[in-house]
Amino acid sequence: MKIVCDTNMPLGRTLFGTLGKVTLVDGSRLTAEQLKDADVLMVRDTRIGPELLEGSSVRFIGTAVTGTDHVDVSWLDRQGIRWVNAPRANGESVADYCIAALLEYAHTRRRKLAEETVALIGVGWIGSMVRSRCEGIGMRVLCCDPPRQSNAYDLEAQSFMKLSEVLAEADYIIPFVPLTRDGDYATWHMLNAETLKQAKYGAVLINMARGAVCDTDALIAALREGSLSDVLIDVWENEPDFNPELADLAFLATPHLAGHSYEGKVNGTIAVYHALCTFLGKSPSIEPILPPPIHPKMEIDAHGKTDEEVLWYITQKLSMIVADHLNFMDVFHLPQQQRIRRFATQRRTYPYRRQYCATQIEVKHGTPELKAKIQALGFKVA
Repeated sequence: MKIVCDTNMPLGRTLFGTLGKVTLVDGSRLTAEQLKDADVLMVRDTRIGPELLEGSSVRFIGTAVTGTDHVDVSWLDRQGIRWVNAPRANGESVADYCIAALLEYAHTRRRKLAEETVALIGVGWIGSMVRSRCEGIGMRVLCCDPPRQSNAYDLEAQSFMKLSEVLAEADYIIPFVPLTRDGDYATWHMLNAETLKQAKYGAVLINMARGAVCDTDALIAALREGSLSDVLIDVWENEPDFNPELADLAFLATPHLAGHSYEGKVNGTIAVYHALCTFLGKSPSIEPILPPPIHPKMEIDAHGKTDEEVLWYITQKLSMIVADHLNFMDVFHLPQQQRIRRFATQRRTYPYRRQYCATQIEVKHGTPELKAKIQALGFKVA
């Protein structure tokens, strides 16, 4: 059995090699010719559809990321090709990155998050993790999730608010919804010129969900007129062909890196490996052990520092989000085709980053309240 695997999937050769012959490819340059005699395709977020698979022998596809908007699932289903994704693989990585962005923004703009309100639009797996982190910092959190609220058995969601209500009160707007274009709860351009008019004047928008959840032109207009004070963007409409004007206006702009922690990538590979084992009727023969982190332990003296200064310091030390933004800035004003290539290259050559849960924090002169906040962000506390 021939298994074609993206080189950007850590442990791919090790895991899939137990099930067949593995051919490693660059997923951003994958061609139909490379798949002609393949049985299995394992990628991250390569666009998958008839243009790649028509006439191939592929019968199983694994995409080791949460979203599926890069996969033509309707066509695959009609062809009888089994496909799986990894819906919870990198959720914690995204939550870590989101909190790092929030703390960096507040630190730079000299704002106190504990005095502010955040609207979470979409309170699923990732949204719930961000919610607990924001509440741990001391923020007031407003939740909006119409699909959950429509389920009378979801008791927690019955207290959620309407979109217009959370927008009107929130200092920060953070969507965590999948990208859908049809149905009662379609999210394509959910945040557009009309809905943004309902937002509190001067609100900040953070998008680490899917680019097209926000109307790019509406965001630019809102920033130009000041109704949005800032945006922090990791996901883009039409990426990798991102809008350089929006990137230039953003407080933080990164090329879809939030889910790129080492754990997030490995978890995705493991998830699709297990799914392939099930498809083939075999038992997994390997359970990987992650290597030790670069920063297994960090010490900080909290004397003379506010809680949020401590939280900012430890998250920036481990997240690399400012460096990611500065690296991406070099791409903004390149010609279009160069921008597209560099966007993809920065994602594929992303440095080694571990999740907060891999690091233990030892706080000197820290109060029990501070230690609880650090723990709420996902760190271990000595």
